[in-house]
Amino acid sequence: MDYSLWEQFPNLENKLKKTQKIMINQINIDNSKFKKGIDDLINGNGKMIRAALLLLFSEYGPNNNDLIFEKAAASIEIIHLASLVHDDVIDESDFRRAAKTLNKKFGQHEAIYLGDYLFTRYFKLLIEYAPDKNNLNFNIELIQSILDGELHQSLSKDNLKRSETDYFKAINGKTSALFINSAAEGAILGGADETTVKLAEQIGSKLGDAFQIRDDLLDFNPTYKTGKPKLEDVTEGIYTLPIIYALRTSYKEELLKILKKDQLDSADLQKIQIIIETSSGLKQAQQKLEKTLKECKHLIDKLPDGISKNTLNMIIEKLFK
Repeated sequence: MDYSLWEQFPNLENKLKKTQKIMINQINIDNSKFKKGIDDLINGNGKMIRAALLLLFSEYGPNNNDLIFEKAAASIEIIHLASLVHDDVIDESDFRRAAKTLNKKFGQHEAIYLGDYLFTRYFKLLIEYAPDKNNLNFNIELIQSILDGELHQSLSKDNLKRSETDYFKAINGKTSALFINSAAEGAILGGADETTVKLAEQIGSKLGDAFQIRDDLLDFNPTYKTGKPKLEDVTEGIYTLPIIYALRTSYKEELLKILKKDQLDSADLQKIQIIIETSSGLKQAQQKLEKTLKECKHLIDKLPDGISKNTLNMIIEKLFK
């Protein structure tokens, strides 16, 4: 895990380290090769933003049970990893964050089973910490949202008429659902009032949208290393905001001519890159990101004043600077 973001927040950093230990302790696979594969996945699990979001929002209520909060934070990161493992199988990805995927290490079948195994670990933790059936239902609906988002994106592949509405419908399940759940679950477990829980959901939604838009923008940034091939979504027929917006400009026909090809080569991808940069596609997507972040910050302003609110604002500034 990359703890550099959290060095300024030692209390949160300590909780995230405990959360990571809970995740590691959940992995009980006899085969040492598979166990190491998942351990490596957990240890390379980025910044654990979703876990941090849950832990921060748990402070907006009277309940004080760090172990419960950390188990919940571990569960949300585990299901996030499970979804990534399955994504890598579907996309036939060899690398994620510059590291070999389970799909590359062990093959498709084993990777699917290991992803399924992570889902069982998520449910095991959920049963341990969920306070009641309503909370179980709330978390089960998360799984449904993720699957709905993935199915919606799958059905949108190669759809040159994909709209901005279609895009946000897909990412609302595929990406934002985890952020919504993280923030709201933290508030619920912390015993926050209903208004704060609803506000947490709205903040999580905006933050999740912002993360996905930023990732899609970075895919068109030739100098930024994402750990996966550039314009991979385009080659797979997944058209994100920069493409959607560019298709609304005078470059539409030129772009369509390329995108309609059965297979895109490096020259085609270079032309697409130039079109996205020359048209207003990239600029409009950047403006959408800025608008989304502004809306997110406006919602955060409505939270009660305190350390959690200040930390949340500072983290967003660091992540999107």
